Amino acid sequence: MKTYLTHPSDNKLTNGVFYSDSDDYKKAIDYKNINEFQSLSHKDLLIYLIPSSLVSTYPFKENKKLSHQNNLAKFISEVDTNLVKDVSKNKFFLINNIGYVIEKSVYEQLSESLSSLKCKVILLPDYFLNQKINEDSVTEFNSKILFAFSDGTGTSIEKESLDQYISFIETSSPEFDPTISIENNEKHQSLKNFKNNSSFALKNFLDNDLSILPNLYKFNFSIKNVIKKLNFNKFELITCCILVLSIISLPYILIVQNNNHTNIYKEETFNLFKKIDKNTNKVVTPKIQIDQLIKQVPSSYQPNNKESNFKNLDFLITIGDKFIDGVEINFKTNSATLTIKDMPQMQYNLIRGIANRFNISILDENISSLNKLNSGSIKIKFQ
Repeated sequence: MKTYLTHPSDNKLTNGVFYSDSDDYKKAIDYKNINEFQSLSHKDLLIYLIPSSLVSTYPFKENKKLSHQNNLAKFISEVDTNLVKDVSKNKFFLINNIGYVIEKSVYEQLSESLSSLKCKVILLPDYFLNQKINEDSVTEFNSKILFAFSDGTGTSIEKESLDQYISFIETSSPEFDPTISIENNEKHQSLKNFKNNSSFALKNFLDNDLSILPNLYKFNFSIKNVIKKLNFNKFELITCCILVLSIISLPYILIVQNNNHTNIYKEETFNLFKKIDKNTNKVVTPKIQIDQLIKQVPSSYQPNNKESNFKNLDFLITIGDKFIDGVEINFKTNSATLTIKDMPQMQYNLIRGIANRFNISILDENISSLNKLNSGSIKIKFQ
């Protein structure tokens, strides 16, 4: 994994400089556009330092009893009077008791550019380069002066505005006593009152635990950006598209198939009732109606000879003709074996229930049932 740190040269966020871990972040290399980092892989890390002059920061004590969204809403209500633009035109973040406000159009444009990269991204205000707990610091970096305050907030200004800004801070915060990390600071009259001087190196910042930094980056979800992040080759992309289409279309296919099966079931059920009772016009409750029809079969309908016995067999076969694969008749034993396949449970129960009324007894059932469909063989005997 390679790590890169980039810092735009102005508030337009176009060109700037970047540093790499290949030389311990010593050499600044110019870049003209963020797209120059398209070659970074998904294993690499890009730390993007947004100018703090574009980010307003406020200390805000979060209430642990409230959800993050409620805390954020409370923060927005407290700072909305300080905003130059309407609340809806800003992006708000609340991380580790510090609130961040960025103009939404600036943030969305930057987020779109960073989301098009394959690499991992950390987006944070540039004053965090030399931010220290409970300490103030003033640091020179990339022709900018970064102010990090002891309460966790900060900003950045142009070098030409240093003396004026220091004068403003001394007036508003007399206790301000920063550590100075500026080359040739003796040139600045406003810095002579500060005795704490310290050298600054990017490597010291990047050797720290980066996971504790307030990452303001939010991935801008789109199909194009997701494909780039996943780093698919052509074959993997085609396979993924097929799988996605299958996932989307499969429920519809199953619904159509289920509707077809339902229609077939209804049609076959109606045909079955018509075979038993020609006066049937509608099937509402199949189980109740079939029980009533079985009871209506007259006991006087008793066959008296073998010929009528086999006619009764023909009637049973007619009831489930679409599901009977074969019939073997043994005239010597006066019996028959019916082979059935995927016969609905209702029709199977009908044959079993009506058999006795036709002087037919079931000798043996070798049936397996799956999803209320019966398959196997039935051995019957004519009494």
